[in-house]
Amino acid sequence: MQNPTAILSLELGAAFLYWLVFVVIETAALQLVNWGNFRACIKGSLIANLASALLIALSLIWMPRYGLLGLFVGLILAIGIEGFILNRLNPSVKSLNWLAAALANLASFFILILPLLYFSR
Repeated sequence: MQNPTAILSLELGAAFLYWLVFVVIETAALQLVNWGNFRACIKGSLIANLASALLIALSLIWMPRYGLLGLFVGLILAIGIEGFILNRLNPSVKSLNWLAAALANLASFFILILPLLYFSR
């Protein structure tokens, strides 16, 4: 018989590792567009990804029902949330904030989410 606590802890651990990879990808995107120094990029990435991860986690109830359309909506939500957070953290470079949010989330979705969707079917 399977232990539900062990399964839940493994799923939460995997979700945390995915979140850390998202943070690394977004930090790299922020560095790529010269958003700030490394410490500011990590801080911005952590805060923005935490905010978007919480909303995306809540929307996982309806997203899988719609397949790729649900993923597209999640991508747009993530870009919007992270762009808003980055604008609040560094308002002097608004265009870079949106560019970094779009680049980071597109890279994350193509590197992590689409393969996960493909192999989980």
